[in-house]
Amino acid sequence: MERATAGFVLSLIGGILDAIIAILLIIAASLVEGFGHGWGMASSDILVWGAIGLIFAILVIVGAVLIYMPGKEVVGGILVIVFSVLGLFFTADGLFIGLILGIIGGALGIAKF
Repeated sequence: MERATAGFVLSLIGGILDAIIAILLIIAASLVEGFGHGWGMASSDILVWGAIGLIFAILVIVGAVLIYMPGKEVVGGILVIVFSVLGLFFTADGLFIGLILGIIGGALGIAKF
């Protein structure tokens, strides 16, 4: 059986970038909390956004793994695209590179390429 390798690789890289940005947000929120509140948004809000972004990044990575499984490419591709777009609102989706890689990888997964 042929696997959707290109879709898997691009989606996985996008999910990893999303996870790194989400973890950096969580670290930044912890640091801001340590120094006291400032800069407009409360650090607890940043922490929540980072945690939601991390959950979305994990779901993108799960979708990437599904793309690699024969017969589950379409489900994985849809999962990657949906959570890449939703991640845009919480973590700037890997500085937009994760968004682009997620959409292209998800589309390639749906196309089984």
